[in-house]
Amino acid sequence: MISTRLPSPSGWRLARGDDVIPGAGESLSFLMGSQAISDEELTRIGVEIVERVGSEIRGLLVPDGSLQAYRELIRLKLSAGFWSEIVGRREIFFQFKLSDGTLKDFAYSAANRDEIARLCSKLNSDPLEKTSDIPRYLAGNPFYRELMVTHHGVPARRNDADS
Repeated sequence: MISTRLPSPSGWRLARGDDVIPGAGESLSFLMGSQAISDEELTRIGVEIVERVGSEIRGLLVPDGSLQAYRELIRLKLSAGFWSEIVGRREIFFQFKLSDGTLKDFAYSAANRDEIARLCSKLNSDPLEKTSDIPRYLAGNPFYRELMVTHHGVPARRNDADS
């Protein structure tokens, strides 16, 4: 798939190439399983599309003032068998929609990291060993990498530090 960075008037900044770092009061979300969510619905609630991968996967910048509406939109329209995460400078929030339609929401913490890792493993068919370190797992997505390194304690990969 081809990833395209879209121009942004909001002030998000790029670091180390094309990595997106949200400003204070903003979060990132890499939205998949969202065929029922239109671009217009996202922009109407103040969410900015900053990246597109293919036709349906979108990298989003979510202002704090839009978080509640965005979480509700995900709750209502995310496809079963998917999850969405919202990654800010301090908090990581997960919304899972299981294959039977059951919804599970978590603000990531030491108390729930094992359950989040199990759900990520199950829904993404990744081994639990890969998902058990949630911050490192999220940093595997280039959209989140720099944010996870700078604000969530994930060590930079050697080639990242050299670029």
